[in-house]
Amino acid sequence: MCNLISAARAAPTLAQVNAASIQPNPKILTIEAMATLTETAPDAVMSEKQEPTPVVAAVEPAAATTAPAEPAAVAVEAPVVDEPAVTTAPAPETPLVKIKSAITQEEAETGKKLVPFLAPIASSKPAPIAPLTADQETKYAAFLAHCTEIKSVPVSTGKDAATRELDETEQIWLTRECLLRYLRASKWDVATAQKRIEATIVWRREYGIVDHTADYVSNENETGKQVILGYDKECRPCLYLNPARQNTERSPRQLHHLVFMLERVVDLMPVGQETLALLVDFNSSSKSSNPSIAQGRETLHILQNHYPERLGRALCINSMTLSQAAIRCAEC
Repeated sequence: MCNLISAARAAPTLAQVNAASIQPNPKILTIEAMATLTETAPDAVMSEKQEPTPVVAAVEPAAATTAPAEPAAVAVEAPVVDEPAVTTAPAPETPLVKIKSAITQEEAETGKKLVPFLAPIASSKPAPIAPLTADQETKYAAFLAHCTEIKSVPVSTGKDAATRELDETEQIWLTRECLLRYLRASKWDVATAQKRIEATIVWRREYGIVDHTADYVSNENETGKQVILGYDKECRPCLYLNPARQNTERSPRQLHHLVFMLERVVDLMPVGQETLALLVDFNSSSKSSNPSIAQGRETLHILQNHYPERLGRALCINSMTLSQAAIRCAEC
């Protein structure tokens, strides 16, 4: 399991994979354009270089003098400046490509196999996505128009909270697939989807998604209580939870760790797959190692409101019987 911890630590954040796009300024003339102007209209260009006629005050000179002749101007050839070669920046790597590259490099350096499944097997295929109906297309277009007009949102849910414009990471997060997930979760009610997606942007800011790095949550996963391993037959990345391996006291960081792992699972989703497979193993778990009821409620709230349509399959093994669950709830 320690090997899988290395993979989790190597996972980059979404902020590290966003490349800035620099657009040329259309108002700046290139050297070729200036040369064209000089060739086509030399008189117009030279007229701008002629010295203006001086205005002399009407003052009678004291004595007539002969002004010395000015030396003839010497033509100096302008130095030739080599234009820098224009290079095309390589396309930014996706989070999945970066993760695979980091794992492959570490495996080559250590000579150990860290992750048995870097990609789904060839026979695994995501379930086909049903095409949108005409009504759904209309609602999606309305939702898209609303999202493109979002300029700034609050940085927290507090009263009179300051607002901030969407950064590049947040704009990239608003994909077509993301918008469709919120529409489906809202039963195709555009107004509800608009409120929910803006609430998620505020939550991601307030919760600190970008700040929860691998180093920040590393101590939570030292025992391998959460593991990302392989794919199911529909290319869903698999997240395993092992409550019996709990190694820290109850704190907000435990949920931060879970959200961090959810974000990494999303990074590992191949094209055409938007959901994950979750397996919880309650073997040897106890009251102290299992999450509290409050943590369970907050986890459900996060999944339902801020990761809608992400849970494709959930399995629980070695779980307690109904009577044991009743006793456990009474003890809590």
